[in-house]
Amino acid sequence: MARETDSASTHDWPGMTDWIVESLSDQPTGFVFELGPRDYGPAEDDEGIEAINAQVQVLRDGVLLLRRSRTVLYRLFLGDYRVADLPLNRWLDGEHFDDCTDGYIFSRDVNLIAEAMTAWFRHCGLVESPQLIGCDYEFPDVLLPEG
Repeated sequence: MARETDSASTHDWPGMTDWIVESLSDQPTGFVFELGPRDYGPAEDDEGIEAINAQVQVLRDGVLLLRRSRTVLYRLFLGDYRVADLPLNRWLDGEHFDDCTDGYIFSRDVNLIAEAMTAWFRHCGLVESPQLIGCDYEFPDVLLPEG
C-alpha cells in the first residue's frame, strides 16, 4: 500500500484548483485522493466535530467519483471500477453512501471535479485558506510486479 499525507501545497484558492487538477491527472484506476482539515484527528472525530471532507476515487475510462461530506469519509472497497451506465456530470444525493452527507458526482472532467472540491472548502465557512487543508492519497496495490 502506497499512502502519502501532505498539505494542500498551495496558498490561494485559484492555486488550489490548479493543484487538484495536477494531482488527479493521469492517475491509475483505484487511486484515492482526499482533502480535509489539516489538524483533524481521532479526538475530534470522537467528539463529533464537523469536518469538511472531499474524496476522489479514480474509476475506469477516466471517470472520477467525487464524494463530499461534513464527516470523515471512509475508503470505499469497490467490487469493480466499471463505469457503464453511471450518470456522468449530475450531482447525486449522498444517501447511497452512509458517510457521504453532501452528495457525489461521477465525471470525466477533472476541471469540474477540482472546481467542485475548491468551492466546497472555500464556501463552507469553516476553512479560511487552503493552507489549513490536509491531503492524503493512496495508490492501488499491485498483485504481481510487472515483468
